[in-house]
Amino acid sequence: MNLQDFLIRKGEEYAPFDPSRAVKIYQSFKQDFLEGFKPKVIHIIGTNGKGSTGRLITSGLRNYQVLHFTSPHLFSFNERFYRNGELVSMQELELIHTQIIAKPYMQEVSYFEYATFLALFLARDLDFLVFEAGLGGEFDSTNVVKEKISVFTQIGLDHTEILGESIESIAKTKLNAMGQVAFLGIQKFPQVLQIAQEIAEQKDAKLYPLLSYKKDSNFPDFLQQNLSLAQKVLGFLQTQYQRIVTDKLSLDLLGRMQRVRENIWLDVGHNPDCAEALAKELKRKKIILVYNAYMQKDIAQTLGVLKEQILRVEVIEVQEKRIIAREKLEEILKSLGLEFCEFQGFKEGSEYLVFGSFSVVREALRWIDER
Repeated sequence: MNLQDFLIRKGEEYAPFDPSRAVKIYQSFKQDFLEGFKPKVIHIIGTNGKGSTGRLITSGLRNYQVLHFTSPHLFSFNERFYRNGELVSMQELELIHTQIIAKPYMQEVSYFEYATFLALFLARDLDFLVFEAGLGGEFDSTNVVKEKISVFTQIGLDHTEILGESIESIAKTKLNAMGQVAFLGIQKFPQVLQIAQEIAEQKDAKLYPLLSYKKDSNFPDFLQQNLSLAQKVLGFLQTQYQRIVTDKLSLDLLGRMQRVRENIWLDVGHNPDCAEALAKELKRKKIILVYNAYMQKDIAQTLGVLKEQILRVEVIEVQEKRIIAREKLEEILKSLGLEFCEFQGFKEGSEYLVFGSFSVVREALRWIDER
C-alpha cells in the first residue's frame, strides 16, 4: 500500500488511545532504523505557538542540518517535514514508507504516530530535530525520545475533552514530558509556572522560564514572545546560530497572523487565548470575520473576545465531520448579537480576518487560489 493510501486508511481508522503503543513500537523501530541516532532533539510542547516557535528555532539553526516536524498540515502531508529550509518531498517520504511499512509492528500505529516515526527516520543523520508534539505531552508519541531539550510554549485551555477540564490538569499532562533541560515561555496562567517548577524539582531538571521579552513594533506581540523563547533556547545551545529572519516566517509557515493580501489576515488559531492575541494585534480595527469551528471548541468564549471588533461573521463552508452543525453555530452567533451570513468572498474596501482552525484557513486559501 502506498503512503497516500496508507494515510487515508489510518485517518479513517479509530485507534483507541493507548499511551504504551508508541513506546513499545519505538523500541523495535529504534533497533531496526535508528542505530547511531545523531540529532540533538528539541521537543516543542504547548497549547499555542508551537509551530512558530519551532520554525523560529529552526531558522536560527540554518548553519546546521535540521528537521522541523510540525502538524497539522494545510494542503499536503509533506508540509509537516521541513528540512534545511525546504519541505521534504512526497517522493522521498514514499521511499521511506516502503522501508518502514515492511515491519509488521508499523501496522499498529495511528496516523500521528506514523508521522512521528517518519520524522525520526528523516532526522536520524542530522544535527538537530525540532520535534513538535501533537496536542498532548507525556503521552504524545513524540515523547518517546527521552534525551532532549524541552521547550514549553503558552499552555492554555484547549482540547479539554482529551486533556482535562482545568488548566492544572492540562499543564501537568504537558509538563510531565519535561526533559533534563527545559524552557518555559511566557504564560497567561501563573499556576503553569508553579507546576513547572514542581515537576522540574521532582525530575531534578534545569528549568529556564521566560519572564519578559523584547518588544519589536514591527512584529506581532505573540510572535515576539515566541521569538524571545526561541532565542533563549538558541543561546543555551551555544551554537553558531544565525539571526532569525522574522520577515520570512510567513513564507515558510502558513497561517500565523499571515497577511496574504493588503486587506486579508489569516490565522490558524482556534481558542480564546489565540483570540485574545489577535484582538491585541487588531487593536480597534473593525474586521469581517471569516469563520467556522469544530464542535468541541469553546466558540462562544472565543468569539466573545473578538466581538467588539467584528463587523459581521461570514461562515465559510468546511467539509469535515467534526465541524459544528450550522444551526448550532448560528444559535451561538445570535446569542452574542453578532450579524452573520454565508461567506461572500473577499472584496476590496473591507478588512478580513480568517480564523477558526487549519481547516478554515485552508478553505480560504483555496478560494483565493482559484480566483
